[in-house]
Amino acid sequence: MQSASTTVNRAVAGVSRSAAAVASASISDTGQLLSALIDSRQQVLYTQAAAKMLETSNQVMESVIDVYA
Repeated sequence: MQSASTTVNRAVAGVSRSAAAVASASISDTGQLLSALIDSRQQVLYTQAAAKMLETSNQVMESVIDVYA
């Protein structure tokens, strides 16, 4: 659970950096814009992976509780 939480926090920070890069880039600097947009999409994927990690962790905990109940 902690790893998933850390991943989400890093993804949020990454999106913030990407948003700042897009906001400060000029229209002629397409390389920087493209890089920031790709990075923000990667952060979305990291967040989705972290959500799956949390879901799996929750299922494991439920199984452990069922075994001991």
